[in-house]
Amino acid sequence: MKKLSLLLIFSCIILVNIAYWQDPWLWRRFFNTLGQIVAPTEHTILKPNEAIGPADAVFNLPINDDQRTIKQEAISHAIDFVKQFDTYAFVVVHRGAIQAEWYADGWNKDSLTQSQSMHKSIVALLIGAALESGKIDSINDPIAKYIDEWEGDERGAITIHQLMIMSSGLEQYRFKLNPFTDDFKWLYSGNSIDPTLRNPRAGWQPGEKFDYNNINAELLGLVIERSTGQRYADYLREQLWQKMGGEEALVWIDSENGDAFTSCCLMAKAVDWAKLGVMMLNEGEINGRRIIAKKWIRKMITQSSVSPWYGLQTWLAYPTEINPRSHNPFNSGAYAQTEEFLANDVYYFSGRGAQRVYVVPSHELVIVRLGPALGRNPLKPGWDNSFLVNTMIRGIQLVENH
Repeated sequence: MKKLSLLLIFSCIILVNIAYWQDPWLWRRFFNTLGQIVAPTEHTILKPNEAIGPADAVFNLPINDDQRTIKQEAISHAIDFVKQFDTYAFVVVHRGAIQAEWYADGWNKDSLTQSQSMHKSIVALLIGAALESGKIDSINDPIAKYIDEWEGDERGAITIHQLMIMSSGLEQYRFKLNPFTDDFKWLYSGNSIDPTLRNPRAGWQPGEKFDYNNINAELLGLVIERSTGQRYADYLREQLWQKMGGEEALVWIDSENGDAFTSCCLMAKAVDWAKLGVMMLNEGEINGRRIIAKKWIRKMITQSSVSPWYGLQTWLAYPTEINPRSHNPFNSGAYAQTEEFLANDVYYFSGRGAQRVYVVPSHELVIVRLGPALGRNPLKPGWDNSFLVNTMIRGIQLVENH
């Protein structure tokens, strides 16, 4: 009996070792996730990762210390608000110059924060760059043209455009703390491509409705790599980060020299998110340099056929109605608001935990807010999605009226 017990123990050890070494990053992330449940901590630097910055020539946004164009009381009011939500960084840019730059204790301008789904909007910019250079022929191309694993598969008929407007007709992967399921593997495996490509069809047709799905952005990242023949991080560095003068930044990858996660998890400084906002505000230009075509930026922020709140991987605040995702418990009220936006042209990059880059063209305004991104509820209750934008607009108006 004792020998049998020892044999069983020995066999279990061998099986565990085999399972671990088949996908070590999966198991490391599984145990890290368990640890987050027991004792939550904020790991802003996800590993392994791949550097995309700094650029050879870093560009710094000017700081407006001499002449405020936003009332100081409004800025103070906004800072008091973001402090309530454990915010790490808060930056306000008006008319191309930094009006406010605030960091919590333990954080500073050199700290890298985690983007969560704001990365999706970066993916949209890179699709635009690939279109402009002819690497991608059209956003109406079926993705099987670039992802040959889906040639002859009905999923291959999904278009790039349908992925971008979140209307792919693909099934949702729901988070399950089960390392043997694709629901877990697509974001935690050391080989993320296989579970991504195993994602099945849902019970509706592509283009039929809006259905926010992370796999759409993962597939777009794969389209970028296949169409350009470059690693995702290399293409991001070449087409965006170098040109805009970005500082240190990292892309999370599934394993050493592996594939990039493109639905989330770009690690960058607050000032670089502000630069991206300024580039969007200037319709693809920054520091006197054209980076993305103007017509593409305009397309990104145009309402889609399936949602008035979404363009191409970018959130819109044009409607007077409240975004239905404000009641989604997974978002912890991240889209809830107590009043309408004071401008009807607001759009924004958005990530879990209310990671935000708000852009308000009519007021030449960019607002960046970064904070906790991990854990079950990274955002405290009470977040108001229109508060920062409206407070800054009122602060601008106070200055202009005097």
